Amino acid sequence: MREEKRFSYIELVIITIVLGLVGMTTFPKFIEANEESRTGELIDGLQMVRAQLALYHVQHGDRYPPTQSFDDFKNALTTQVGQYGPYIRKIPVNPYNGLDTVRFDGEPAGASQAGWRFDTKTGLFQADNNAAYAAL
Repeated sequence: MREEKRFSYIELVIITIVLGLVGMTTFPKFIEANEESRTGELIDGLQMVRAQLALYHVQHGDRYPPTQSFDDFKNALTTQVGQYGPYIRKIPVNPYNGLDTVRFDGEPAGASQAGWRFDTKTGLFQADNNAAYAAL
């Protein structure tokens, strides 16, 4: 008969402790990477929309998209009108609050009332989830 090799309870406890320590040291790095990923996604969304708003502004005689409502703004950017557009396929989602809506003027950016804030006078497009990200 063959003798089966098995782990002892002490060996299993030691392995569990080692795996726990490895997990404790790597988990914070995953959280940090997730935060950096969301910040990168936010910056990508801002840059893409800002570039397309600048293009819209040039092609439409120094006018920005209509801001009577969010739907008017979104439709102006996502549909083709004549020879221009569409500028974007959809309004990006703000990765910090999960919203793809845009609010116009009013409180400074960071009020977390929408995903984004658009200043109709200056054309500044900002994140609306937190005052710290509004400065990006």
